[in-house]
Amino acid sequence: MAEKDGIVRTASGGQTYAPDGLVSSSSETTPTTETLIAPLLRRSTPMRTASHSSTDVSIGHEAKTEEYEKDDEFPKYPTGPTYEPIRIGDRQTLERLASQLSQPETHLSRQRTTSTLERRDTIAGLELGDPVFDPNSPRFDLYKWLRMFVRLLDEEGLKQKRAGIVFRNLNVSGSGSALNLQKDVASLFMIPFRIGEYFNFGKKPEKQILRDFDGLMKSGEMLIVLGRPGSGCSTLLKSMRGELHGLDLDKNSTIHYNGITQSQMLKEFKGEVVYNQEVDKHFPHLTVGQTLEFAASVRTPSHRVKGASRKEWAKHITQVIMAVFGLSHTYNTKVGNDYVRGVSGGERKRVSIAEMALSAAPLAAWDNSTRGLDSATALEFVKSLRLSANLGGSAHAVAIYQASQAIYNVFDKAIVLYEGREIFFGPVGIAKSYFEEMGWYCPGRQTTGDFLTSITNPQERQAREGFAKKVPRTPAEFERYWRESKEYRTLQRETQEHEEEFPIDGSIVEDFRANKRDQQANHTRAKSSYLISVPMQIKLNTKRAYQRIWNDKASTLTTVIGQIVMALIVGSVFYGTADATQGFFAKGAVLFFAILLNALIAISEITSLYAQRPIVEKHASYAFYHPATEAIAGIVSDIP
Repeated sequence: MAEKDGIVRTASGGQTYAPDGLVSSSSETTPTTETLIAPLLRRSTPMRTASHSSTDVSIGHEAKTEEYEKDDEFPKYPTGPTYEPIRIGDRQTLERLASQLSQPETHLSRQRTTSTLERRDTIAGLELGDPVFDPNSPRFDLYKWLRMFVRLLDEEGLKQKRAGIVFRNLNVSGSGSALNLQKDVASLFMIPFRIGEYFNFGKKPEKQILRDFDGLMKSGEMLIVLGRPGSGCSTLLKSMRGELHGLDLDKNSTIHYNGITQSQMLKEFKGEVVYNQEVDKHFPHLTVGQTLEFAASVRTPSHRVKGASRKEWAKHITQVIMAVFGLSHTYNTKVGNDYVRGVSGGERKRVSIAEMALSAAPLAAWDNSTRGLDSATALEFVKSLRLSANLGGSAHAVAIYQASQAIYNVFDKAIVLYEGREIFFGPVGIAKSYFEEMGWYCPGRQTTGDFLTSITNPQERQAREGFAKKVPRTPAEFERYWRESKEYRTLQRETQEHEEEFPIDGSIVEDFRANKRDQQANHTRAKSSYLISVPMQIKLNTKRAYQRIWNDKASTLTTVIGQIVMALIVGSVFYGTADATQGFFAKGAVLFFAILLNALIAISEITSLYAQRPIVEKHASYAFYHPATEAIAGIVSDIP
């Protein structure tokens, strides 16, 4: 039968959402006494409980868990409590209640006139002007907004991009100085003997960071990355994204996105796979609204629902994202940094999350993005990713330290890293049982995420009674146990089936190209990874440059006033110079000082150029704009 909030129970016992637009229209059958009472009289039948029944973010999670449970080779784990059978003395009472529920005269039976699991559309009868779709209204509902947005896309024939990722035999290493000593005065005299350190003569030692990683994340799935700092979580996420600056990817490693190789993805579809850094990088003098509206403007597709203009689209999407992440009240507040006063640290982290969310990438990697957020905000962030994955088909890999149980339950799969080695990859529902069967003890009040992370800490993990000499201890032993497990064989089989469904260089490449071309603006190269043309990029960057100048009035006024003062001083020194041959030297000196002082003032901009370089690199990785357009915009904005 249909339950509240549109959640229905499937035949296998899981909970899910029924399709939109289905209503109870059949009254051919009415539940009988035997139909209602039979499930209750099954003796010793375990009743499954939905792990996410209290939130909307559990869509599809149970279905994925059941897929693993149906596999004969997959180990069975208890998923819920076992209720005691119905006692004989209660049979008459239950039959009487069931018979009352099955009477056709009752109001309840008139509401439940079908045995089909159906529900009414949650947005049926709602118009676009309804307050639930208005991000500025207190009645705004993200779930209903997403459902309406997906419906409008379907009605206008606009497809959403979906992408998964497969990585096999992933080996990543890095090179650098094994020992870095503090420089002093004597170091100057040792330079001739250490030429190799300064000119990269010789081969630097390499350090293996990731060893033989295997994984599969399908479209619509969420992966939680667990491990202690230094175990390789950030490197794994960067490798999935393709940000390998300073890293060496082994030639035998394989990474592809539903059949699209990583090199091709980074060349043609760079903005479809994004990585959110742990450090927040923004222009400090821009307001939150200006920062996010710029991100929405550069990723605005050419074809928009209901024929909305680019400005209207960017404005509305920005307001929606700000409402989702609780940033509406900071619209006119500067982002700020360590030196410029602005929003708080937690709000700045949410700005980073919102900026990347506006890129609308089908595959995203989030590196400790909940750092600085309170528990409630972190949970809302993960829930928003869950909704995006369920309704939009996006895939998200999130590295989180000290994840609460509520956050952990939102995810579909988990990967555990131990000093650069993969020791588990699979559904979140079996991760705890996997390590418990290995021989480790989980305290009663410890969350699953903390328990999985504690396994990699020799000082924190506890072996179960009688398993002290049987459990693995070193990272290599954990990895060996994982590769000999049934879970690893299941992962290999699923990866093979996925690669058969999405072969390398298959039709998915053409689908991505067609979708990208449909979203690109006019006069944009077909092979370009950007959605807007170069003139549009220069226009938006120039507008942002003027906003930065206007918001930083103190620096601008200081420069203007300083130039006026220096002009008066230099002019007074050479005031009254004769217009004759004897004044040639004095007039030349005036011109020299005028050029010299302006050149010295321009030197102060070098610092700001270095400060904005990481920001431009981040935006280029999101495929917002080409870095050259930002440089051109800076020159144009300096002309006045």
